[in-house]
Amino acid sequence: MALQIIESNGTLQVYGNLNAANTQILKKHLNLFSNAKNYMILNLEKVSGMDATAAHMLRQLYLYAMKNQRLLSIIGEKNPNILPIMNKTKTFYILSHDRV
Repeated sequence: MALQIIESNGTLQVYGNLNAANTQILKKHLNLFSNAKNYMILNLEKVSGMDATAAHMLRQLYLYAMKNQRLLSIIGEKNPNILPIMNKTKTFYILSHDRV
């Protein structure tokens, strides 16, 4: 499934496979969305797969948000399609423990 990003009630919902070929698309969406708010919610619960490049890009976005005093909540801790790569790349810590 191709990557699909939908904004709904202040949350960016991501559908499909997140990989090296499309991480820049997600990054552009997050940058556009973050310009309007000091907080962002990124929902990865419907992501069907992820590669290491995408996991590291998410970590970079998370650290950039922290550095610039913005809140980025990344939801997807219960998604079995992304957990193995998040654990392997040691980026699991960026996932929010709370659901919005």
